[in-house]
Amino acid sequence: MRKSDVWVWAMMFSLITIPCFAKKARTIRLNEQRTEPIYIGTAGSVINFPSRPTKVILGNKGSFAVEYNQDDLAISALRPGAHSNLFVYIDGRRFGFNLLAVGTGGDEIVLIRDAQELKIKAKIRYE
Repeated sequence: MRKSDVWVWAMMFSLITIPCFAKKARTIRLNEQRTEPIYIGTAGSVINFPSRPTKVILGNKGSFAVEYNQDDLAISALRPGAHSNLFVYIDGRRFGFNLLAVGTGGDEIVLIRDAQELKIKAKIRYE
């Protein structure tokens, strides 16, 4: 087998196997009454919100680094085993999270959705 054949087979194998290891984004439906754990892996995590956060408060500032990018927050742990509260304010509402640094198996992408979006408003007309 020639060197170019080996390279082609290696590329084909990688194209087949890489999607198998990709993690699915986790969707969380939150309200203002409870907090939700977010598991931050060694590569960090991205939390996506329905709209741009107006304010973010990190409880333990020495535990995590937080960066804004439009509707996303990119979070990475600054030390192993770190944990902190995170409060995010959007459209006059507050959402709470418990950030936990984990070695492996952390959330790569977390989609935050409002629990009130599921409620359907319907007018009932009696005749």
